[in-house]
Amino acid sequence: MTALDSAATFLVIPLVQKDLATSVNAVQWIALAYLLTVSGFLLPFGWLGDFWGLRRVFLAGISIFSLSSVFCALAPAIGDLILFRVLEGVGAAMTTATAPALLTQSFPPEQRGRVLGLQLTMTYLGLVAGPFVGGFVAGWWSWRGVFWINGFVGLPLFLSACRVLPGVTGSFRGRFDYPGAVALILAVLLVMMGATVAGELSIVPSRRALIRSAVVIAGLLVGLVFVLWEKKLEQARMQPLLSLRLFRSKSFSLSAGVALIGYTCEFCISFLMPFYLIQIMGLSPAQTGLLFMAKSIVMMIVAPWAGSRSDRRGPRSLSMAAMLAYAGTFVFQSRFSAAPEAAEVVVPLMLSGLAAGLFVSPNNSSMIGAAPSEMRGAASAMVGLIRNFGMVFGTAFSGALIAMRPDSLLSGFHLAMEVGAIAALGGLALGALQAARTDG
Repeated sequence: MTALDSAATFLVIPLVQKDLATSVNAVQWIALAYLLTVSGFLLPFGWLGDFWGLRRVFLAGISIFSLSSVFCALAPAIGDLILFRVLEGVGAAMTTATAPALLTQSFPPEQRGRVLGLQLTMTYLGLVAGPFVGGFVAGWWSWRGVFWINGFVGLPLFLSACRVLPGVTGSFRGRFDYPGAVALILAVLLVMMGATVAGELSIVPSRRALIRSAVVIAGLLVGLVFVLWEKKLEQARMQPLLSLRLFRSKSFSLSAGVALIGYTCEFCISFLMPFYLIQIMGLSPAQTGLLFMAKSIVMMIVAPWAGSRSDRRGPRSLSMAAMLAYAGTFVFQSRFSAAPEAAEVVVPLMLSGLAAGLFVSPNNSSMIGAAPSEMRGAASAMVGLIRNFGMVFGTAFSGALIAMRPDSLLSGFHLAMEVGAIAALGGLALGALQAARTDG
């Protein structure tokens, strides 16, 4: 549900902008509000599942996600829609943080790999189906129908989960890091709220821009306080929300950097391409969804092969190939005209699907494999957090760049693609520093 919802929502954002008569800067918060909330709450809810019980947190997440989706479908204005997307993100964070742990406690060790692989397959199926379902529903009904889907599925899903999930209560008896959770959420929110105003900065900054810049600085300072607090807890042998020991591993840190840049590139494309296809080319939502399906299918085919190859050869060559593919995608798309041939659009989209398939599985495996055995759970949570940070960065900065050319959507699109190519080359440099093979 969450994967399908994310993929479908990105596709219908241009339709929401037109229907609610708002700007690109405002409408990007439909995605950002959700991603920021998931990013900020992912680690806290993972730990709270150990305190309160995984089943309890998961069921609460389904309820919040489904009900807030209904409210999104009924939202009369952009402000209401953004608020309900925040609530939807809270529910998604609760389910995302607890689902893998529920699976691992419900199956014997010899079946866990297969079960977790099946969960990943469901995620890919959601990503593949999302653009098509979103385009079809939006074309047949409206963009509101995308959110009604979650509401219709939510009630039977909640009832079946109540009946099936094991009633295991919280088992962790330590002290939950409430100060760290509050600092993390606040830092993420402040930094990204300021980042979205980058397009408004000029030689003579306005008072509003100065205030937003101060917000970014405040967020960075809160983030520094969070890091120092977590380090203090770790030195006192208390359980921190985020274990900084993970970043002592060069392999973990490099793979995390590649993943952050890769997801930033991916969601720059995912956010801006629907605007190009619908508002510039004039395609229907259904046609746009079909084009994005080609990208998702390539990613789904390549990812298992890349994961298997990385087990034998390590992540370096795959990461470098992925970043080159992203750079090529951005270069192709920076040259798009207002009326290209269909093949000119499909090929770069498939190339970006190839890039995502090449880096996701190898980098996830490298990050988790580089962590000490007793910290694999923390490393798994960090993988999810970095993925969401990349989603947020890609959406925020692509929206800010396109806003720097307010007179021409196509010109702003070209600028964002050119900057994206530079970011991909930075990922290529990081990928070249990775180990040829990751042990463990």
